[in-house]
This record gives sequence, C-alpha cells and structure tokens, in this order.
Amino acid sequence: TSYSSFALAVDDGVATVTLTGPGRGNAMGPDFWRECPQIFSALDEDDAVRAVIVRGAGASFSFGLDLMAMAGELGPLLSTSAGPVERTKLFDVIQRMQAGPDAVARCRKPVIAAIHGWCIGGAIDLVAACDIRLASQTAKLSGREVKVAMVADIGTLQRLPHIIFEGHTRQLAFTGEDIGAARAQAIGLVNDV
Repeated sequence: TSYSSFALAVDDGVATVTLTGPGRGNAMGPDFWRECPQIFSALDEDDAVRAVIVRGAGASFSFGLDLMAMAGELGPLLSTSAGPVERTKLFDVIQRMQAGPDAVARCRKPVIAAIHGWCIGGAIDLVAACDIRLASQTAKLSGREVKVAMVADIGTLQRLPHIIFEGHTRQLAFTGEDIGAARAQAIGLVNDV
C-alpha cells in the first residue's frame, strides 16, 4: 500500500513507520490524519509484525499540525463567529484527528518513537501515544498549541499527565516552551537519550 504522509517498511518482524510529510518538516496534514489510523490498525492485525518504530524523515521528527493544509477544514470552524453547527463540526474533526494517536495507543505491538530534531504540537500527540520514546541529543520538543491560540486536544493533554504528571504537563501546555532531549528525559517525557 502507498501512503502520502508515511513510508512503511517491515524487516524481520519490525515495522518502521516514517513520517514523510508532504508538508515541511513532516507536518501533519489531512492525509496524515486519514492514514495514521489505517496504518496502525493494519500493523496491529499483522501477525508478522512484532514491534513498530515511528520516526520522521529528514532533519526532524515532525513540525506537528500542518496549519496551512488544515486551514480550509479548520479555519471556518475556529472563527469567533462560529455557531453551534460549526462547533459540532469542529468536535467531529477533532474526534477524527484523535483516531490517529488512539490507533497508536491501541496497537498491541510495542510502539517506539525515535525522536530527532523538532517534535512539535501534533507530534507530541503522536509520541505520547507510543509505548517508549527515545530521543537523539538534537531533539527539541514543544507543545506549541498555546502559541497559536489552540488547545492540545488530539491526545497530549489526555496522555501526558500519565507520563510526566500534571505539573510538567501544565507547564508545557501553558508556556509552549521548547525543551531539549536532556530536559525531556529528566521529566520522563522520553525514556532515554
């Protein structure tokens, strides 16, 4: 199967799922949100797969949500003049987007995030759903949603308190600060550097 936002390879029981874009920095556009649940549901059912590695192509894991690619779908729903119909549609879009990280979390195979370079916003949603998070020394992680007046509601706020506890989760969510690999390991966001 061919994907627009991922490359998939299976070798000796290990599936490598590589984020490929098409947006800059492997940004997560409409194809990502559609394909992610398909891929992880298929890997979960594949008896030949014993473990899964998730990584990003190029210099970064992922820049997160592709705001430009998603603007057509999300823009009208986020407008200050949006009414109940638009808010209900926004809820539907968010639930559809949550299906990606949810499929990662439901996968019965161990899922390992291999984080390098930038891991921002929606990428935090994705890695928070993984069983193990490993980071290169160059990794920089950030829950940037607050900087674009959004809420990290695709999985970050639901999963991080169980990983790094409430205080660290709130600090990341309220500040949108960038943290390096050593700090991410110190707070338990990544298992090892």
